[in-house]
Amino acid sequence: MLERLSELECISRLGTGCVGRVGFIVDGKPEVLPVNYACDATGLVVFRTVSGTLLSLVDGQFVVFEVDGIDETAQAGWSVCVHGGAQEVFLATASTAQKLADRGLISWAPGPRDRWFSITPLVITGRRISFTGDVTKFEGWFEGIVS
Repeated sequence: MLERLSELECISRLGTGCVGRVGFIVDGKPEVLPVNYACDATGLVVFRTVSGTLLSLVDGQFVVFEVDGIDETAQAGWSVCVHGGAQEVFLATASTAQKLADRGLISWAPGPRDRWFSITPLVITGRRISFTGDVTKFEGWFEGIVS
């Protein structure tokens, strides 16, 4: 069964993760890159990168940020997308980002990550899917059967 998540449910699920993906355009082509992130109660997302990376090009772009959770055993999961404007954040002048930075946003990538970016949400959407156990209503792929 596929269900839409309310905005409050989406924001709650955003807060449970630490790795998400940023989708954006570079030279007219889509890119999707993983980031470590933090978010606040409004859905504002912050992440860090280093100068010279593709992620450092998101400043001023409309982007999508996606995070999900999957339970393979239960054949269930959820996905949340934050659509909004990305901008470089200068922590000395951005109190919300500073509060998120103070929570200890740790980057798994090696080396210093000195450039901070935020995604200010314009639209937050999400959905949850759960397997009902009724295979007669499932029109997808089953292991061993290609259709």
